[in-house]
Amino acid sequence: MLTMIIADDESIVRQGLKNIVHWNDLGIEVIAEARDGQEAYELCQQLNPDILFTDIRMPLMDGLEVAMKLEEQGSDIRIVLISGAQDFNYAKTALDIKAEGYVLKPVIVDELNEVIRKVVNRIKLERKQQSEMTHLKRQIHEHFPLIRNNFLRNLASGVYVNETSIQNKLEYFQIPIQSDESLLVSSLQIDDYENRIEKMSEEDKQLLSFGVTNIIEEIMTNYNSGISFGMSENEFVQIYHQSALSNRKYTEICAEIALCLKNFLKISVSIGIGRPIDKISLIHTSLEDARSALQYKFYTGHNSILDISDIDILNDTPNEGIIPSDLYENENRLMGYIKLGDVEGVTETINGIFDHLCSGRTMTVDYVQGVCFEMTCIASRTVQDLGESMDSIADDRLVVLDTIYRKENIADLKSYMSNLFIIIAQYFSKKYNQKSAKVIRKIKDIIEQKYNGDISVVKISQEIYLTPNYLSMIFKQDTGETISEYITKVRMEHAKRLLKSTDLKILEIAEKVGYEDPHYFSKAFKKYSGIHPQKHRL
Repeated sequence: MLTMIIADDESIVRQGLKNIVHWNDLGIEVIAEARDGQEAYELCQQLNPDILFTDIRMPLMDGLEVAMKLEEQGSDIRIVLISGAQDFNYAKTALDIKAEGYVLKPVIVDELNEVIRKVVNRIKLERKQQSEMTHLKRQIHEHFPLIRNNFLRNLASGVYVNETSIQNKLEYFQIPIQSDESLLVSSLQIDDYENRIEKMSEEDKQLLSFGVTNIIEEIMTNYNSGISFGMSENEFVQIYHQSALSNRKYTEICAEIALCLKNFLKISVSIGIGRPIDKISLIHTSLEDARSALQYKFYTGHNSILDISDIDILNDTPNEGIIPSDLYENENRLMGYIKLGDVEGVTETINGIFDHLCSGRTMTVDYVQGVCFEMTCIASRTVQDLGESMDSIADDRLVVLDTIYRKENIADLKSYMSNLFIIIAQYFSKKYNQKSAKVIRKIKDIIEQKYNGDISVVKISQEIYLTPNYLSMIFKQDTGETISEYITKVRMEHAKRLLKSTDLKILEIAEKVGYEDPHYFSKAFKKYSGIHPQKHRL
């Protein structure tokens, strides 16, 4: 319930205002009356009502003066003015002091109700907004560490680009980094993380994360070297400020972090170190470098500290291994074995590809993973060409990609890829034996029905809903001849029968077996049977 004071120098007016309006229905309680402006002002000071409903012209102090004095004091009491004088200057002053309403005498009840209702609604709306803002501020205070960490994650992800905005946020979150100083990022991951947490409860996972975070932060604080935060469940990012960059101090800090985590939590970690940057808006690039460096534990194994600058030197060495033409040849051979359902051929080809990939460590992890992903994409297209979906035969494509990039060493990756393609080959080996005979019968039926019209491998494939390449492959493999050769054979055998059993002209027979050009028909017939069509009649 809102509170209100009515001020008017005439008692009859005050009583009338109290009685003609159902204040309770409007959510208002009249808590006092004032006979003049001075009394109204004093009552407002004592009772602090929500609304002052006051006449403008009163003794000692008029309503406008009361309103102005309250405004000067910063009071949030809402003022509704009432006056019998329709004076523009009064109305203008009422606007200047931001009065909530202005009512003329004689008072019309409906108009008064409408003015008061609007004032009440505005007060309620503002209080609701204030309450929500207070609640929001309390939530921000309660969740400040989480909000701070979220800012750091976004910063490291390259969400922010404006240096001034970043600096303001750094100051707000009390992060001891300047936006214009040289910085460097490292990324830490727990080795073999998925296997480590497989049988852990959620509480134990959180305790592990907390332990890692606590140890890293303590070491970073001891060295006064920067800040650390959790980027994801198994990525802990460190931002080193300028003092830690001299003499590559950060490498010493990384080594101590790894050692302490091993001693206190009994876990092995690997750390990737990015390139230095000269402004904080580029921090995501240093993190990307750190992640790229960290991938090289693919070759170096667990408990590795990998600096991207060292890897850059390694990458300057000419790569050896599969040259593109050999890779494409092996990929094509692999797809051929998949189509044929040749498990042995798939295994042999995968072994050959990985023998080259494992022959040296000069190939980047991205390259090795890229080869595997490329083979998966080609296999997916191959399977699709065969009228199937790889997702229904083996793992979902996104799962395959995720698994490829999760494998922590090349031996596990080889085993996974080999098993993946063997599963696909086994599927087609089984399916081929069941389906190929039925498909070939369907192809022959279509040719027998439509040999005398415009028929081709493409048109047949459209009827059977299989790709032309797949149809051609299984037909050739099963019959020893191509579909085009079979179409020609059917046409020629029908032509032979027509030549022997009818008196039709060569031109007419050519049309009946699907040839528009009789000369071409005669040439094709002679090639097929060894003699001219006319001689076949003799």
